Amino acid sequence: MKKKSKVRGAHYTIDFFGCDSDQLNSLSFWQKTLPQAAEVGNLEVLYSYFHEFEPHGITGFLLLSSSHISFHTWPEYNYAACDVFSCTNGYDTQKSVAFLKKQLKHDRLVSNYIKRGYVVMDYFISPIYATGRKEYIKVLKKVVDIKSSFQDIVVIDTAKYGRCMYIDNLIQTSTKDHQIYDKALLKKLVKKDQNLLILGGGDGYVAESALKLNPKVHITIVDLDQEVINVAKKHLGQKVFSHKNVKLVIGDAVAYMKSLIDNGDAQFDGIISDLTDNPVGGRENRKEMTNFYKKVFSMSHKLLRENGWFSAQAGAAKVVKRYFNSVKLCSELMQKEFGDVERKDVMIPSFSERNSFLYARKDELREEGI
Repeated sequence: MKKKSKVRGAHYTIDFFGCDSDQLNSLSFWQKTLPQAAEVGNLEVLYSYFHEFEPHGITGFLLLSSSHISFHTWPEYNYAACDVFSCTNGYDTQKSVAFLKKQLKHDRLVSNYIKRGYVVMDYFISPIYATGRKEYIKVLKKVVDIKSSFQDIVVIDTAKYGRCMYIDNLIQTSTKDHQIYDKALLKKLVKKDQNLLILGGGDGYVAESALKLNPKVHITIVDLDQEVINVAKKHLGQKVFSHKNVKLVIGDAVAYMKSLIDNGDAQFDGIISDLTDNPVGGRENRKEMTNFYKKVFSMSHKLLRENGWFSAQAGAAKVVKRYFNSVKLCSELMQKEFGDVERKDVMIPSFSERNSFLYARKDELREEGI
């Protein structure tokens, strides 16, 4: 988000307890680790300073173009205090914090998040992954801005795209063009389908559109965050969650699917992955992303009936090198699990670019090797 008098920021304080005293007292460790933390979070370093105390202890500071990263150590108490504050993308700041937590040996930590800045927005900034540029979307009104247990949720009114929901600064849906997105995800839905599973989809629009196409279909929605549901009800006027054919499950999608498989429950005619295309980080977390999607695709395959269909939104159709290509990863993993994979790239105006949707079917003959 951009404001005329500077923007809001993410400020984290981290207290590390039970640390390694030698590491705390290692100047070379801190001189290496702090700049790396800034680099991981795409935070520009303008100046750095480190000072060793006698007989022990170190303090250090990175001046960032967006604010600062600082630390102070007490080796005699096996304790360190760190401070990370940036007015750039909150997700980038989180990556720097996560890196520090991983690098510093400790028994336990206490981390606090402080929301900084003004509450009045002028523009919302959306990344354009295909070009590396950004779109500045004029904000007419900020409707809600909250931080749930999992993520930042913002709803704004815009002249260009109507009312929009953003999660962690990324567009999720808009009243003006969500039908385009919904139609792409529901491409394989037919009148004879009886049971549909939607993974994610907390704004409710995909389920709402599915019922318009097939009023008799029974839908299970699994979303991690109750706050997304609450915001959709209150600020998007969403009523689909109270529909007689809709079952809402608040929880982790992978855990829910595992419970169905373990109990031998439910075979679905169709499963939709409306999950974030970047669930656990970017390029540096490829391994975690791979493991996550392997589970989603494998469990979805198990829960589909014979010839049942699977569709997934897989992120930006094209990305410049600095962004992770989630479409390529999802295509490869889906192909290993399902065999043939169909891809459709669709222009979503509020996304400022084309988004990729992937489709596959459960083929029992292929599964049995016939």
